[in-house]
Amino acid sequence: MLAQAHYNHKMTPIMLLQAVSQYLSNLRDRNLKFTMDPDENYQPFSRGFYVRRCDEGLFVDEVTSETRLQVGDKVLTINGQTPERIASTLPNPLLASDIPEREQWTGYLKLANHMIVEHADGTQEDIVFQKYPLDLPKEPQFEKRENTVILKFSKFEFCEDTEKFLQAHQKDIEQCKRLIIDLRKNIGGSEEGYLPLLGYIVKNDGFLKNIYGNRTIWTNYSETNCQRSIDNLQPYLESEDAAVKEYVQSAITYYEQMKSAGWIKGEQELFADAETCITKVGPEDVVILIDTWCENEAEQFVRIAKEQGRAKLIGIPTMGDIDYLNPVKVRYENYEFTYPISKTDAAKNGSGVNDKGIEPNQYIPFTSSELMEDTFL
Repeated sequence: MLAQAHYNHKMTPIMLLQAVSQYLSNLRDRNLKFTMDPDENYQPFSRGFYVRRCDEGLFVDEVTSETRLQVGDKVLTINGQTPERIASTLPNPLLASDIPEREQWTGYLKLANHMIVEHADGTQEDIVFQKYPLDLPKEPQFEKRENTVILKFSKFEFCEDTEKFLQAHQKDIEQCKRLIIDLRKNIGGSEEGYLPLLGYIVKNDGFLKNIYGNRTIWTNYSETNCQRSIDNLQPYLESEDAAVKEYVQSAITYYEQMKSAGWIKGEQELFADAETCITKVGPEDVVILIDTWCENEAEQFVRIAKEQGRAKLIGIPTMGDIDYLNPVKVRYENYEFTYPISKTDAAKNGSGVNDKGIEPNQYIPFTSSELMEDTFL
């Protein structure tokens, strides 16, 4: 496709962005990212809705901006092809999974022009796609149902923000008999953001260094990786914060020394003081709702919860993107490619979660009935 466009003098920057993004999706690793700087011809966008497939078909399962659609609308065709045909004929696997409920259709919809949907009343409509601003994570949500408290997080950001949210509902949380932490659509963000929640999932009081679990990682200190890490750090030497400059200079010196050392065993840095005491709080009955779109830092939280064994995980396996870390960025004119240079001990030993995710204690498959009633909850 690219060669033909180049030959016909029709190559555009966006075509390269699309092609490389498709290629990366085949590798099933969301740590690999290829992005393009926004300009007058290109702005990152959303279709204003999201879809999900099960044995019954492909359905709209969330609407953010596209007012012509409703949750539950069935997608009959996309650019004239049925979802089933698309899934079976695409290069394996452009949708990043062989399991329908784990397929990732967002990127494919951005390449398409229109789709025909069937509404709840049986009428059909041809939806010509529009571009909307990117959807932002929602604020944390609190809900109380009799003796149960539900806390929903779509992103973990600052520790102070999470503490403030919990403090606002502290009395209800302390008095409830069951606590549900809903992380089904949590993109991660920052590990500091879930620090105040650790007390609700630990089995006993303890230090963060012991609760976090195995922090052994293996880093590939090739000459190229080290130089790229140095290049990524250089801009921070201009910081007015003396502590930041000192840390960055120390890191640069370290990478200079490690050039061409190859794979070296090390330990992942914690996001807080290792001696931070995590005190067990909340009810004994704790449930965490998980799904495919629970990833990154949210998935780390789920990993800790499963190892602790106090909270029960219910739903669908998580995304499976926490095996690789320490990303470096490479600039190609107005493009940027990001890839990790470290992997966990579990990944090295073949017991990681990449592409599989963290398994729930109770698996609940996605069906169309989920669109009408939150059966997970």
